[in-house]
Amino acid sequence: MNPSVLRHIPLQPRDYLILLTLARGERHGYGMIQLVEERTSGAVRLDPANLYRALKRLIKQGLVQDAGRRSAPDARDERRRYYAITNLGRRVVAAEASRQAELLELARGLTGKEQQA
Repeated sequence: MNPSVLRHIPLQPRDYLILLTLARGERHGYGMIQLVEERTSGAVRLDPANLYRALKRLIKQGLVQDAGRRSAPDARDERRRYYAITNLGRRVVAAEASRQAELLELARGLTGKEQQA
């Protein structure tokens, strides 16, 4: 695996959720908060201050980019800042998904063995 990808793994859960949210297209901060809450059935709610600190860090790391300001379809004349995942961000989120899938398989194997014992 590429060293530029490996240095970001493992991702913090919040960062992983942000990148997964952006993997389907550009979003503004409030849209990310809503989507994460929806996808986790309300189990996870991103705090706006933490979200914007994380976005700032992810931009600095080259995983996310500022996609500019524009009116949101769900807002009246309100310009929002949009964010997009970068190519590196896509590779990192794919590597993290693979890592988590391997951990899940390991856990399933251990759980299966414990049940047999």
